[in-house]
Amino acid sequence: MIQVLDVGGGYNNNDGIFDVPVTGIYVFTYTIYAHLHQFIKAELVINGQVKTSLYADADNVEAYHTGTAIIVIHANAGDHVFVRMSTHSECTVLSSFNQALSTFSGWLLY
Repeated sequence: MIQVLDVGGGYNNNDGIFDVPVTGIYVFTYTIYAHLHQFIKAELVINGQVKTSLYADADNVEAYHTGTAIIVIHANAGDHVFVRMSTHSECTVLSSFNQALSTFSGWLLY
């Protein structure tokens, strides 16, 4: 079982949205695994605006492929931060201990 560390209580396990608890400089990172013969484009969104994206392409191979993005950005208290699949994706996102684990993390830098 994964132990989620959520100092400040900003992450909602039900909808996957992180509500920024205090204004500051944050680091956000996410890793997405594309299933065999599929591809994915995923975006990090803050208050409805795409801030960065990644692409993982396993379309022509017999393997899982991953994409990782990291961003350092100013965020205000109350901002909504989440990861979503782009409408250009045609993929099953892998997130299991048996195959691969997709992740979303963030922390206050200062």
